[in-house]
Amino acid sequence: MAVAIPGWSIGTASGIIAGAALPDRIVSALSVALFGMFLAIIIPPARESRIILTVVITSFIASFAATYMEPLAQLTGGTRTIILTVVIAAAAAWFRPVQSQQKED
Repeated sequence: MAVAIPGWSIGTASGIIAGAALPDRIVSALSVALFGMFLAIIIPPARESRIILTVVITSFIASFAATYMEPLAQLTGGTRTIILTVVIAAAAAWFRPVQSQQKED
């Protein structure tokens, strides 16, 4: 943590400074690149596991539905994302727990 927390903080501060210094068009393009990065993170594991694919698709549908469902629709997008992440991750862990591998002697 002694390296991770300062590194995260410095990276965040650098991003804020760069975002303020860059033109709006570039900042907008970087925002789209962020979504591309998240897709690059979730697509390979989803291709290999039906369970992960199901969780990803469920997340997309739930996120879309929560945008229009009361009382979730009244919350900010970030708050909805946090709530959905906790609920969907908990449900996935409950219904499909990771099987621990025991070492053979």
